Amino acid sequence: MTEPGSGGTRRLATILFADVAGYSRLMRADEEQTLTDLRAHLAELVTPVVDRFHGRIVKTVGDGVMAEFGSAVEAVCSAVEMQRGMAERNAGKPVDRQQSFRIGLHLGDVIHSDQDVFGDTVNVAARLQALAEPGAIVLSASVHEQVRDKLSMTFRDLGARTLKNIDRPVRAFALDSETPMRRGRRRGLLAGLAAAIVLAFAGTFLALRWTEAPKHIAAATNGQSVAVLLFANQSGDAAQDYFADGLTEDITRALGRFKQLTVLAYGAVLPYRGRHLPPMDMGHALNARYLVGGSVRRAGEQVRVTVQLTDASNGTQLWAEQYDEQFTDIFQLQDKIARKVAGMLATNLQQIALQQSLKKPTSNLAAYDLLLRARAEANETTRAGNRMAREMLEKVVAMQPNYADAQAELADATFQRAAYGWSEFADQDIETAIRLAQKALETDDESALAHSVLARAYTVQQRYDLALAESERALQINPSDADVQATRAAVLLWTGEIDGSIAAGELAMRLNANVGPEHALNLGIAYLLRKRFADAVKLLENARIRYPAYPTLDFPLAGAYAELGRDAEAADALERGKTKDPYQDLAGFGTRFRDPALKRQLDQTMRKAGLN
Repeated sequence: MTEPGSGGTRRLATILFADVAGYSRLMRADEEQTLTDLRAHLAELVTPVVDRFHGRIVKTVGDGVMAEFGSAVEAVCSAVEMQRGMAERNAGKPVDRQQSFRIGLHLGDVIHSDQDVFGDTVNVAARLQALAEPGAIVLSASVHEQVRDKLSMTFRDLGARTLKNIDRPVRAFALDSETPMRRGRRRGLLAGLAAAIVLAFAGTFLALRWTEAPKHIAAATNGQSVAVLLFANQSGDAAQDYFADGLTEDITRALGRFKQLTVLAYGAVLPYRGRHLPPMDMGHALNARYLVGGSVRRAGEQVRVTVQLTDASNGTQLWAEQYDEQFTDIFQLQDKIARKVAGMLATNLQQIALQQSLKKPTSNLAAYDLLLRARAEANETTRAGNRMAREMLEKVVAMQPNYADAQAELADATFQRAAYGWSEFADQDIETAIRLAQKALETDDESALAHSVLARAYTVQQRYDLALAESERALQINPSDADVQATRAAVLLWTGEIDGSIAAGELAMRLNANVGPEHALNLGIAYLLRKRFADAVKLLENARIRYPAYPTLDFPLAGAYAELGRDAEAADALERGKTKDPYQDLAGFGTRFRDPALKRQLDQTMRKAGLN
């Protein structure tokens, strides 16, 4: 977007730039349908919303829309309504037809010429759009300054960001597209509480699913079924029933995103309102193995939510938690639940699931139990464990050729073999991993693991657009999956979005503190690039203790020590790394970066540590 040489008039304006996330992937899948859907979104949603908030659509280019507003407040309100409208339009559509906008806004001086708009303000808005996640809004400090005291919205400071072809850093703020302009306070609070509790249960249910055979292998079973019972309103005010009922419905809907679970519909539990049956009887009546229940007590601006998870097969309460928060702290509550419960509980229950599997006689192992054992071997992150995992998974695939989870696990183990330096034919293994992941998706297009393997493998091959598309798809399937977030962090790291990589990486750690060494390595490198050397040391020291055989963690740790002036520790870490991986050198370290400048920055740190 260039500035015209003459004939333009200047004025102050807020520019909104919207772009469809993953548009190239959608076009490859179905070009005609994608264009039809986009045109409908523009005509039926975008244009009316811009008009309603007194804006003007300047142009549409491909999948991008640029609009101009005289008011920053109205521009932000328009962006929020667009995102809300897109979410509603996507509801009920197949995932492969859903379109999501990224939106960027900037306020500044613009030049008008022949109904078009030019200038640095336009360029900054376009670059801010690229920072946004699908469905999200990013605005500059100039917009934030105008709206922060006028709109009841929550903004997250992203700090000063370096934008492509912009000669100065721009301070940016992110706005959650689901929380602002909410339909009354109730919906925002319910969504926040639901997200919080779903994060708490995410790790639990992911672990519990491993105790039962998957539906396409086992005969008819209710081993994976979950019923979210109606939360009890203990506020003493019948008018607050809506709060408890809405919370129940939101949790039910969110848990349904875990494809491994059979979650009973909200309507299925409605007939059991007020019926206090023993857990085993309730489970039998609903044909559900696990029951989620709880209560809500509201007093003024305080809310207490109590949640329990019960194994209905024997009436045992597996987990319970209580949350006390003010309404204004709802997102802090979400973060606290994710950090405190999801990661730790998932790890513990996964171990229980493995122990249950190990009790079974080896001669009687079914495909799912063999997959469980293979996963445990792969998680050891050793050459021998990886080999055993692949051998077991090959047996599973031979037993059940259409078992998508096994194909995806085998793809993951094969990729790890190449990525961890355990293969003499790394390029061939990467290709094999891609083929296996694609085969898994032929059976189950919603295999988050298969999409994640493809994202990481394409990154190694420097096919960055494909890697981004696959990581976005995995994120759409289940954003509460720690491994999905770790994959997203990896792809963003190597494509140069360092701050986004750190955000996704830290979320993965909150969801599961025991995600693997590859993730710790990637997050450690991202910390180095952002000069967060103390954070890198803390992360990498812990990871090295947990994964002593992993060959690469010592190198970025040595770099972090060197940057902090801890030269003796840097030398020791480098020596350990060379012992495990004697062929590692500066030229081969961090070679996946799309931007050579990031490689050069990392090289400077590693030279300080003595790597050459």
